[in-house]
Amino acid sequence: MPKKNKIDEQVGRSLKRLRLERGLTVTALAREGDVSPAMISRIETGQVSPSLVTLSSLAEALNVQVMALLASASEAADVHHVRAGHGLPSRRVTASHSHEYQMLGKHGGPGGSFEAARIKIEHQDVGTLPTYQHEGYVFIEIASGSAIYKCGEELFEMHEGDTLTFDAKLSHGFLKIGSDGVEFVTVSTHVH
Repeated sequence: MPKKNKIDEQVGRSLKRLRLERGLTVTALAREGDVSPAMISRIETGQVSPSLVTLSSLAEALNVQVMALLASASEAADVHHVRAGHGLPSRRVTASHSHEYQMLGKHGGPGGSFEAARIKIEHQDVGTLPTYQHEGYVFIEIASGSAIYKCGEELFEMHEGDTLTFDAKLSHGFLKIGSDGVEFVTVSTHVH
């Protein structure tokens, strides 16, 4: 049996991780990538050096670039540490509303993306509040103030300390902001 090498082992780990992240069996990936299940098993265990054609087929089936199969998740990963009161100053602008916010963190990968922000909306700046809808999930915690939040057909009166989590495929957004405004932290995932 040929000796395993570091690159083959890394490709195998990456392939298995990406396959499992997508909830695919070896058989399902084999069918999508036009590669035999036995070949996928041998690649995942580092027993074979796949050709570029095979890597390209598997990457396409997983909806990633070929480099994703060569990258080592354990060697490099983004980490963001934001001190209290800091973050990346940002501004959201729509046709009838705008507000400042601090981006607290943002990550993306083949399976989707993640975003966290601290947002403050002053009562006098309300205008027409935007609504959102996307694949993924949302978490909101009210840090100060009060508001009415619409999620699907439901209305939620929210005050300091209240939280709300929901499937983002429901139309959602603030319907009304209290007289003192509202400050909140939101975490959203987006599925690609």
